[in-house]
Amino acid sequence: MNSGYRPSQRHMLQTMTTANASRTETLRIDGMHCAACVRRVERALVKVDCVVDVSADFLSGRAVIGIDGEPDPAALSAAITGAGYELIDQADDDAEVATIDLFPLLSRALPALIVGWGIFFAMQANRWGDFGWSPDILHPVLFAVATPILAWGLWPMLRRAWLAAVRRTTDMDTLIVIGVTAAWGYSAAATLAPAAFESAAAARDVFFDTALIIVGFVSLGRALEARVRQLAASALTRLLELAPQTARVLSDGVERDMPASEVTVGDLVLVRPGELIPVDGLVADGESSVNEATLTGESLPVSKAPSDAVFAGTFNLDGAFSYQATQVGAETTLARITAAVERAQSSKAPVQRLADRIASVFVPLVILVAIITFIAWGLLGNDTSWTSAVLSSVAVLVVACPCALGLATPAAIAAGAGRAASLGILFRDAEALEAAGRVDTVAWDKTGTLTSGRHEVTSVDAFAATEQELLQLAASIERQSEHPLAAAIVAHADDLELSLLDVSEFTSHPGRGASARIDGRDVAVGNARLMSALGIDVTDEVRATTPVYVARGGELNGVIHLSDYIKDGAADAVGLLRRRGMESILISGDTEASAQEVGRRLGIDRVYARVLPTEKAARVTDLQTRGRRVAMVGDGVNDAPALAEADLGMSMRTGSDVAVETAQVTLMRSSPQRAAQAVLLGHATRRVIHQNLGFAFGYNILLIPLAAGLAVPIFDALDGVPGGLVWLFGERGQFEPIAAALAMVASSLSVLTNALRLGRWKLPSAD
Repeated sequence: MNSGYRPSQRHMLQTMTTANASRTETLRIDGMHCAACVRRVERALVKVDCVVDVSADFLSGRAVIGIDGEPDPAALSAAITGAGYELIDQADDDAEVATIDLFPLLSRALPALIVGWGIFFAMQANRWGDFGWSPDILHPVLFAVATPILAWGLWPMLRRAWLAAVRRTTDMDTLIVIGVTAAWGYSAAATLAPAAFESAAAARDVFFDTALIIVGFVSLGRALEARVRQLAASALTRLLELAPQTARVLSDGVERDMPASEVTVGDLVLVRPGELIPVDGLVADGESSVNEATLTGESLPVSKAPSDAVFAGTFNLDGAFSYQATQVGAETTLARITAAVERAQSSKAPVQRLADRIASVFVPLVILVAIITFIAWGLLGNDTSWTSAVLSSVAVLVVACPCALGLATPAAIAAGAGRAASLGILFRDAEALEAAGRVDTVAWDKTGTLTSGRHEVTSVDAFAATEQELLQLAASIERQSEHPLAAAIVAHADDLELSLLDVSEFTSHPGRGASARIDGRDVAVGNARLMSALGIDVTDEVRATTPVYVARGGELNGVIHLSDYIKDGAADAVGLLRRRGMESILISGDTEASAQEVGRRLGIDRVYARVLPTEKAARVTDLQTRGRRVAMVGDGVNDAPALAEADLGMSMRTGSDVAVETAQVTLMRSSPQRAAQAVLLGHATRRVIHQNLGFAFGYNILLIPLAAGLAVPIFDALDGVPGGLVWLFGERGQFEPIAAALAMVASSLSVLTNALRLGRWKLPSAD
């Protein structure tokens, strides 16, 4: 066990989690395997000074803690150790997700299964007279063989159950330990004190085989669960494997290889064909094509030339180039994606918190049912009643499976978040992924989201100035703005080689335009709203272009018309959502004619035009008051209020920093299809969560009564157990504890394998 904890740079996630936490930190914890483990870890960590919030996940073996200050590493380690788990040291920044060692579980499972089945067949053979041993000889031999093997296999569960008992709580290990101990204890008593059974006229049955096979199946099941859980959370491992370990840096004219973690901002990095790019940067010299599928999910090569951005973990295809490092270590795009996936998989969806609360009271209820079952069967009065009591109560304890209930949501979240990351979709947390599954309305921004945002000047109507003078005035002011329309006007002026004028007193009018003074006169450039605010009458023509008005000295000088282009795949995305029963709405600040034209071409019936940034948020709120679950897709500063107001905010990575920070989902590729994928993957994940929860609840509701003996009167009425069901219900009609162990393992594995389907999820056809 590690003596202390040193947080790695990779785990220092600088994100807000609560109102009180200034940052979060991810801890890797070994030994968690159920919802009760999660609650135990969370309760232990939240008591540590400076820890204000904890969200643990046994599927990934991590806990995300919100901290305000600097918690004592020794206190963190002591809290986790005291709860019965191990804090894994992560001092190495390049450390990979640890692989799960299955040998300890298998080394306990296989001996128990081999010896258990051996005893089972020996007892069957003796029952039919093949051996002819008396119980006085056979039972002590079985006791001597079974007890050490059972102690070896049961010890880890016994230790965790004891730690749980000390803390006045229970978990799955509690059920297994009580059930196995009851079976072994009854058998030991029948072996070592036969006179007491004879005087009570009770059957001297022994269940050493049952106890061993239960322990073997549980240990084997946990080994299989661990492997499947690793597959479910493998997206994080794949991302970490993409990070190159070395970089070739040119320093003072000399090339040298160095660890990628030692590259600093400003270093000149060399990349050859067929190599991974080690850190983020800007191309300085050379050209190439780069496969950026790891970040965007798009496999088509992207051309790179001087001044173009390149990203860590992407693959250089055919050319050699040098580039200057701009983001290194935990600040690279790949590292931030890895952190986002880690955070999403470790966080909890609201439905998971409900499942955790149910699981926390589930074990005590099962123990109560087992006690009632034991007493009820023991009082039936015939010579097999206590044997029946032991079998039924053990079956109840073993068949009950809070593991499946605890796995239902985190397995689906881990698989869904991992699949989303492989598509270039980053969910901020599990709550965002669950929210995507509830969306029934998608509100789209137009410029830069559904359309390219690369406007071009198509015509100029000049009134009180020449076309060149009008463009010169507009471009001189618009060069101070970051709006796409402004950039298009400036680019058009550059193409015409127009010289720009000096401006003063520049003022931005969000959602309307900008104004300034040029040569001592007031000049305003913007839409009809800005002109109206200045008292200038304009004729807002009904046409599909976007008009930008230019006024000087309070007089309208002319109109510059611009056109935008619809992005590839936008119509398919809208159509796909419509076929899945979701409505698309267009909310734009552009003119009625321009917005309606885009809506018509994309098949969007409801279009809101001339909408200011604050009004976008109001439109979203209005939809919500009508009972709609709204996702907002945007990319600009003016979309931030609506992104924050929506049930799910989605922003393009190429959008403004404000939009990206506000949104719950970041789309690494600026494509409407990625937004549709995010919503549909959310729906698929939610379906899997509901399927898993339904199976987990249904499994327990059905099998616990059967284990308690509900089938006995049914089989009595049928004159015995049918031959094909004897292996499951025995000759008495009671659910066999061995079958219960198999069913318990199968329930957990079925939930996990169902979740793994999300790892192969593909965007449905638009047809």
